[in-house]
Amino acid sequence: MSKPLKWYLRRHSLLYKIRFKLVSKKSTFAEMEDFCYNSINSKNEIPSIYYEINQSIFTDGNEVLTDLKKAIKIAKWLRNNIKGGPGLGNSSAIALQKMINGEGGVCSDFAQVYNNFCVINDLKVKEWGLKIITDNPQTLGGHSFNAIYSKELQKWIIIDVAKCICFYHSNPRLPLSVSDLTALKKQNKEIKYFEFNKEIPADPKRIRELYLAMNSFPFLITNYRNKTCDYFLTKLHFLPVSIIHGILFLSGKSYSFEFPTHDANNNIERPVIIFKPRRNPTKILEEIAK
Repeated sequence: MSKPLKWYLRRHSLLYKIRFKLVSKKSTFAEMEDFCYNSINSKNEIPSIYYEINQSIFTDGNEVLTDLKKAIKIAKWLRNNIKGGPGLGNSSAIALQKMINGEGGVCSDFAQVYNNFCVINDLKVKEWGLKIITDNPQTLGGHSFNAIYSKELQKWIIIDVAKCICFYHSNPRLPLSVSDLTALKKQNKEIKYFEFNKEIPADPKRIRELYLAMNSFPFLITNYRNKTCDYFLTKLHFLPVSIIHGILFLSGKSYSFEFPTHDANNNIERPVIIFKPRRNPTKILEEIAK
C-alpha cells in the first residue's frame, strides 16, 4: 500500500464526515432523558484494568460521597495523572493503559474511559459530543464530555473531564444538564462555569467557542456497547480506525449520534458571553470540588 493511500485511510477527514453522517439522527431531549451508558454496559464487561486503577482513585473504601463529588473525584484523578496527547482509537483497556503511560488521549478518549469508571462506581453516565461548524482548525473537530446523574439533585449534570468544569446559572450548587444549558443559551441567559481542579485552568475563550457559540450543536452518543467496540478494535487493529467503525456500522452494531431538535428549524439563538468565576473560588465551589 502506498504512503499516500495509508495517509488517506487513516487521516483524511472525508472518511470521518461520511461516518458522522451515517450515524447521526434527530431526537429530542425527552427521548434522550432515560438513556444511560450503564444500561447497555454492565460492570462485569468492563476490563479489569479499570478496577485496578480504581483502587488508586478511591483509596479510602469507607468514604461516603455524593454522586457529584464521586464524579468529580474520578475526573480530577484522570486529569492529574494523564497528560493527554494524540487521539488513540484503541480498545478501552489499551486506551487507558496508553493514557496512563503518557502516550496520548484527547477529550473523546477521556470521555470514553470516564464512562467505564462511572459504571464500576455505580454512577449513571452519558457521553455527549459537540459538533462545531467552523473553519477554525482548533475547533473543527468538536469536543466530547460527559453527564452524570445525581441522585441527590435528581438530575443529569454536565461533567467536562478534559477541561475539569461544570456549568451553572446562578447557584453553583445546582449544576446544569445539557438540556438546561441549551435552554439558557436559547433564552440568552447568563451561563457560568466553575473549575473543580486547580491543576487544570480553563480557557474562557475556548469554552465560549465550544459550548456557547451559535455554530455549536450538542449530540448524545447512544448504543455504544463497549465490549462490542473493544472486540472489533482488537481483532481488526491492523485496519485504520475509520474503516473499523465503518464495519461496525455495516454490521448493525454501531453507535448513534442523536441531535436534539430545538425548534421547528433546529436553530439556536445567539448566546450570552460566558462569565468566568474568580480565580480564587468561593467556599461553596471549593466544597463542591473537594
